[in-house]
Amino acid sequence: MGRLGIFRTAGLALLLGLAPAGHAQVPTGDVPALGERGALPVGVRSETLSFGDRPDPTRPDGKGGFATAPRELPVTLWYPAAASAAASQRTTYRYPATPVETVPTGSVPAEVVLAGQAARDAGPAAGRFPLLVISHGFLNRALMFSDLGERLASKGYVVAVIDHGDLADNAVSRELAFLKTVFHRAADQRLVMAEIARRAAGKDGFWSHVDAGRVALAGYSMGGFGALATAGAGYDAASPLFGQAAPGTAALLAATPPPPANLKAVIAFAPWGGGQPLRAFSAAGLGRITLPTLFIAGDEDDVADYKGGIRWLFEQSGGPRYMLTYENARHNVASNATPPELAHRFEYRERQDEPVWRKDRMLAINTHMITAFLDWHLKSDAAARRWLDVPMPRAVDGSWPATARSDAGARTDGPPSYWPGFQRRWAVGLRMEKLD
Repeated sequence: MGRLGIFRTAGLALLLGLAPAGHAQVPTGDVPALGERGALPVGVRSETLSFGDRPDPTRPDGKGGFATAPRELPVTLWYPAAASAAASQRTTYRYPATPVETVPTGSVPAEVVLAGQAARDAGPAAGRFPLLVISHGFLNRALMFSDLGERLASKGYVVAVIDHGDLADNAVSRELAFLKTVFHRAADQRLVMAEIARRAAGKDGFWSHVDAGRVALAGYSMGGFGALATAGAGYDAASPLFGQAAPGTAALLAATPPPPANLKAVIAFAPWGGGQPLRAFSAAGLGRITLPTLFIAGDEDDVADYKGGIRWLFEQSGGPRYMLTYENARHNVASNATPPELAHRFEYRERQDEPVWRKDRMLAINTHMITAFLDWHLKSDAAARRWLDVPMPRAVDGSWPATARSDAGARTDGPPSYWPGFQRRWAVGLRMEKLD
């Protein structure tokens, strides 16, 4: 096996091939209490953040180090908009369709076009709002998270989704592109959070409405891998993941700094990095995490490996943590659904949707739980934890006895044996666990 041969394992092959894309959906009537869109109008804007030279782990310099290059990170921001934007909640999102080897050229559009519910470059609402930074998975794009970005912005958050540019460098193999992702994910997250905090400190213009003292970080798949490191988890320098890379790469990653002081909470969607044979973290390294963390995953995830990977990360991490599990879901638990122009190809459905779960239902449940988690940790609303502290781990074990003329679809805050905020009989297929 060559230097990068280990990257050709079955788990990584799935990771390299199953990159989600998305399409925002209007949720149906079975949305839990906090899954609805909020009352605030939403604005959206795009920024490109530029940073100085960073080492490129795919380009050894022959002197024991690495060549460097500037790093530019486009960021899409959704935010509470001024009341005047309420009448103009329409925009269009565009991004190139992810190429798939088995899809013939011309059988799908080269560009994905999504209809959004936000006002482009609208003025921000008065006040300062907590910040959620989202980091996508390998070969994803920021606009694949437009649904979550819009919904949370309507509830009083600034949501900044990083475009990491995994597809930008066509000169390297996917294995090398993946190695760059391993190296850059956590660093990108830290750079973006620090730059937004710097701009917010200027107290002028749009950025003055960002409360950079109250920040959460969400990451999906490789973004979740980075988020755990940003939260303070230490890598395992002995991992084959680093041993197969260029000499010196492990040393670059070994010194994991503490989390940024303004980072208050972490959300890890189907985080990669816990499964064998490429387990990236040590148990001791994960134990360094002290921040509250919400894990969200499917128990049939065969990309990040739910049983041997994601659960291991959840169990070994430190700090107070919850895990929401979708029963019979695979890896695609975070991004938008498949765009209509790609939905006729199973190759895209496999990478974007779920075989059992309706995506609009899943996105609404995510919004419900994430809203509670962020309201608790970023807005200091201690009462919000009641939505997370469910009365029993498996939702289906709850009961809401029917009464005469009862409405089978009603949503409830009780009784005590039922998950609050869900419709009667409809809280099924979900598990919630808590560790301190």
